[in-house]
Amino acid sequence: MANALEWNDYRVVLAIQRTGGLAPAARLLGVNHATVFRQVNAMEARLGARLFDRHRSGYGLTAVGEVALAAAEVMETQVLAAERRMAGGDLSLNGTIRVTAPDDMVEHLLLPIFADFQGRYPQIELEIIVDNRFLNLSRREADIAIRPTAAAPEAMVGVNVGPLAMAIYGAAALADRAAAGARVTDLPWVGWEDGADSIAFGGYFRRLDPRPAFLYRANSLLAQISAVERGLGVALLPCFAGDSIAGLVRIGPPDSSTGSFLWLLTHPDLRRAARIRAFIDFVAAALRRKRRLLAGS
Repeated sequence: MANALEWNDYRVVLAIQRTGGLAPAARLLGVNHATVFRQVNAMEARLGARLFDRHRSGYGLTAVGEVALAAAEVMETQVLAAERRMAGGDLSLNGTIRVTAPDDMVEHLLLPIFADFQGRYPQIELEIIVDNRFLNLSRREADIAIRPTAAAPEAMVGVNVGPLAMAIYGAAALADRAAAGARVTDLPWVGWEDGADSIAFGGYFRRLDPRPAFLYRANSLLAQISAVERGLGVALLPCFAGDSIAGLVRIGPPDSSTGSFLWLLTHPDLRRAARIRAFIDFVAAALRRKRRLLAGS
């Protein structure tokens, strides 16, 4: 049919709906703004109907656009499932692996392991996505996630490396104040930008009496670690980082209520791919050799 939309058209609908505008959609698709603008106009001309309402705040779907979006989501699910199954059948030890992990973990734990892996498997290219968000493995935003979590999320499979402990750390001057008898709640604190209560171990802070005063906040654990190194305050940090930085002192034992487990996760469709298997087996073995560091022992 002359007015039928193609898969690339539906991808544009998805991108605009998810980002809210032409420019961010173009960045998501890896094309320029003008290309997306022309494609939207061409789609609407073929259909004889508007897919989007244009507002100052961005693009919103019309009723026709909602129909196109529903079809696009079904098609995307099928395409991604096919791509995962094809990738999962790849028996070669070459190609690219997209790995996502938090910034502090990449910096203080994983980089030497990644280097050793590439020394063992030089034909495999690692693409590391340093992100503190949980990326969507079903959408192939990454092939493997290395994350602290209590259990593998639904529809994901992986390897539980072991407990991941956290404790309070500070620079020497603040640690000396604590050793001299100052209550830890009387010390200045470093925490997350949106408040400690919104993160997984927020319950730890709710149990402290009085509640600590957060004088410095950041949306990155790596940035928090840097602030603690410079004496801006104490913070609840993963032991693998705090115990490996010469300028930091642990203030008290690890807190069991903050502990989670370190997981290597992938989509079930990818677990049989040779390069995915090789990476998970190699990294899991390397991390298990660091269990005492991870557990704060």
